[in-house]
Amino acid sequence: MELQLDHIVHFINGNPNKAIEEWEKLGFQAVMGGSHEKWGTFNSLIYNSTSYIEFLAIENEEIAQNSDNPLIGQLVTDLQREEGIGQICFRTTDILSVKNELENKGCKTFPIFPGSRKRKDGTTIKWKMLFINQESTLPLPFFIEWEQQDEDRFNELKKLGMIDQKLEKHRIQSISIACNNGEQSAKEWSQLFDFPITHIESDADSFTKKTTIHCGPTEIIFCEPLDEKGIVYETLKSRGERPFLIKLEPRILNQPTSLFGSQYQ
Repeated sequence: MELQLDHIVHFINGNPNKAIEEWEKLGFQAVMGGSHEKWGTFNSLIYNSTSYIEFLAIENEEIAQNSDNPLIGQLVTDLQREEGIGQICFRTTDILSVKNELENKGCKTFPIFPGSRKRKDGTTIKWKMLFINQESTLPLPFFIEWEQQDEDRFNELKKLGMIDQKLEKHRIQSISIACNNGEQSAKEWSQLFDFPITHIESDADSFTKKTTIHCGPTEIIFCEPLDEKGIVYETLKSRGERPFLIKLEPRILNQPTSLFGSQYQ
């Protein structure tokens, strides 16, 4: 199946405007996205050349608590522990084909969800979402098909001033995920999504075994602790099996910087 990274979802408490303020302190422009009225959530966003990071928060507790959207269910549950990166979303131009391929591999899926968000200017953007219906301590990614073509969507975002010019040539180079058994998790994702495993290595400096798969140019690094120390071990203790580090290329920060329970560089 042909997939590419669309966005990463970072769960936060309170108003997502606080993410805009933190990125501004670091010298970058994030923007308010808008409200998902049917799900009781709202978000802010920071874009790069081909993808973005979404800071998702609860706007209406009652609606969010009763939502049948699996992402919102995970948001509500995860925030009972801590803030942090919670999900990865891959983009497709044929979400029905992805659904059929996954089911042919024995993977159960939910019905395709329609999605929409009202922008601050009153316009509405629409998309379709697909979630895997399978229990896992490491949440499996979800999929999105936008109503607009990619080129049209990004051109519109530029015209609206939503993409920081300093980030227009940047991309998300890697996503690191804390895992109890990184190699096994990597093999599962590789088989389900046709992402090749490129290398397995032990990093003594970070007390971590790393297994890397590729979704196009983006590395997804499954990190397993080799000792009871270091950020991978601490993430597993505090948040469970979750993404914890995003690196952009070129680097935007000299060293990993903590924001709302996760790290960026």
